Amino acid sequence: MNPHMHERGIGGRAPRAVPYAPIDALIARADAVAKRWLIELLDGAPLTVAAEMPVADLAADGPAVCAAAMEALGSERGLQGALRQAPDLGRLAGATDAAGVVASAEALRRAVWAAVLEEVPRGEDALLAALADRLAHVCTATAQAAIAARGARPRPAPAEVAAPPATAFGDEDAEPPLPRAATGEPDFVPLWMAALERQISAGGRFGLLLVELDGIERLRSSETAETLAGALERVGRGVRRSIRREDVLAHETDGRLWVIAPGVGRTGASALARRIAQAVEGAAQLRGAPLTASIGAALFPDDGRDPEALAGEAEQSVLTARAAGVRFAGDSPEPALGPRLVR
Repeated sequence: MNPHMHERGIGGRAPRAVPYAPIDALIARADAVAKRWLIELLDGAPLTVAAEMPVADLAADGPAVCAAAMEALGSERGLQGALRQAPDLGRLAGATDAAGVVASAEALRRAVWAAVLEEVPRGEDALLAALADRLAHVCTATAQAAIAARGARPRPAPAEVAAPPATAFGDEDAEPPLPRAATGEPDFVPLWMAALERQISAGGRFGLLLVELDGIERLRSSETAETLAGALERVGRGVRRSIRREDVLAHETDGRLWVIAPGVGRTGASALARRIAQAVEGAAQLRGAPLTASIGAALFPDDGRDPEALAGEAEQSVLTARAAGVRFAGDSPEPALGPRLVR
């Protein structure tokens, strides 16, 4: 068997450890990675939140969390160690709710990934792909464990800032499921799917948007993994800036992003998708051409009442958009390819 082969996919077996990666060299960078983690957290936080971040605690304990995450890339034993440190994921970021824990995990993923790109030699595309999948799994599993351990507590919003709406994970007292990676079960549920289940349980209208980069397979075959990873990183940042604070953003492999948008109807989902499409086009270029995305939207409860139905509708919407070459369902075909939206 090719050692670079790994399994992935929604509802499939979790990506395998990558023991042939330079794990020791990555762990040696733990202090630098922790510093980058802090920078990522500060860059993505409003000033009112950044002011309350426990920077001293992160400086003291952050390197151990980063080292555990990098060790988890290489072994299941390392993953169990990272899961035991899961409560620190939210604590060191000053997270006060599930969405804060998710943001902390995403910032940690970016920090570790930057170290991976510096440590793995150029041309090792298969190794980078395996590490990218494994890293996403490690950070997602750790975030789920942190939420399950209730490592984040509500914090009153400052007087001048409106309290944020309930996140897609619902209220603090509701217990989200443990990650299957922690319970020993073979299947793995992506964090965004768990968030979607909680949003459905909370009730009320919301939108699920799927953002899928156009021509991702062609890009994977024509660009180096490092170049494409950098472009995807910029796309993720651009999308994060284009959505609302209460929206949940999750990265998946193969250039896909999911957005859970509480409280929006058809018009609100369309407006949000327009901003996302513009953000993708303005975030990154490859070979002088801007990246574009097709966006599908599904609404709860109109388009489905369970996660599978909503995700399926969003995926079908993307396919319909590409087939019709339209920005919105019912629009006339566009003369040139560009960011497109259906529904």
